[in-house]
Amino acid sequence: YFIVRDSSVLTNLWVMLGIKAVFGLHWYQRRVRKAVVSTQSTGELSAELAAASWWAAILLLKLATFPPIVGMTRMKRKVFANPEDCVSSGAKPEDVKMNDPIVERRRRAHLNDLENIIPFLFLIFLYAATGAGTECCVTLVGQIFTAARFLHTISYIGEVRQPARALTFFTGMLCNVYMAVKILIHLY
Repeated sequence: YFIVRDSSVLTNLWVMLGIKAVFGLHWYQRRVRKAVVSTQSTGELSAELAAASWWAAILLLKLATFPPIVGMTRMKRKVFANPEDCVSSGAKPEDVKMNDPIVERRRRAHLNDLENIIPFLFLIFLYAATGAGTECCVTLVGQIFTAARFLHTISYIGEVRQPARALTFFTGMLCNVYMAVKILIHLY
């Protein structure tokens, strides 16, 4: 599926992902379908791996945005993890709180993302690389999981009443279980 022959393959991947984000899904899917014919000769990603890469990149960007959000919330509310951290804010160590419900809620939402997104990344690439799922299936599972994780974060930080957060969590978990079972069935 994936053969790297030169560095231009990775450049082409980033360009294709950028074009997909700018011009939309339909144009990109037609481009990928044309490229699939020449996959083995040029070393481009298969359509399944390209779809998995797209959803992995979105979820990794989501993960990368949380530490600055938690850090800004800590600075704004003068809540720090360690006493020495308060020196940079100009606050006295005795005036600084060490825990705050808002900061802790955002931190726990980030930890929950780490616990769920990292296994998904491994599973979606195995799902695509082993051929257990088609491009359509990889895209659909990626869309459902990504939407579930974004809705989970919104319901966690926004303190939405509980079945909402549990439903979004179990939707993401169901995607992971589905891919794991499909991989095992396909390899068996």
